[in-house]
Amino acid sequence: MEYIALLNPPLVRINNPVRVIVTGLLIAVTVVLPALVHTLGLNGAVLLPMHWTVLLCGLVFGPVGGFIAGASSPMISFMLSGLPKLPILLPMTLELAAYGMFAGLFRKFKLDTIVSTLLAMIAGRLVYTLAMLNAVKAAGSVLKFWEKSFVPGLVSALIMLVVLPAGTYLLSKLLADTNRTNTINS
Repeated sequence: MEYIALLNPPLVRINNPVRVIVTGLLIAVTVVLPALVHTLGLNGAVLLPMHWTVLLCGLVFGPVGGFIAGASSPMISFMLSGLPKLPILLPMTLELAAYGMFAGLFRKFKLDTIVSTLLAMIAGRLVYTLAMLNAVKAAGSVLKFWEKSFVPGLVSALIMLVVLPAGTYLLSKLLADTNRTNTINS
């Protein structure tokens, strides 16, 4: 029974101040992580620093919370740091918005967190591919594009499939407990 609860925690509604603050903090982390990665000289294409918390937002808060985190994070990051670079800002924004929205949507359809994460990653990468190929009017092999764009981040993506379900369970449980505490204290 605990296994099912771990993979299928209930979606959390953004309906109280604590949950709004947590959503904002996750967006802030999504903005700060890439800056930290670049400052340390690490490869963002390998670590995928923006993807983690956007997917987590979708898995915990559903399609709306995930979409808001995914659509706003790259824009805020660009305004503060100039990253992601302007040519990939729109494709990355669309990709991350798709990640968050689809992660939440698949969870809303009662798919477990592992399947939801995997399907959201695929959907987000397809959106990114279409946006990039349209933006640069690429005439070349889609497979070569995928190899260049997605292979570096495969290890991080596989780690996300393990870490994000556990993070979703813990954050959902914490926020559910917070809601009970707020209700009791009211």
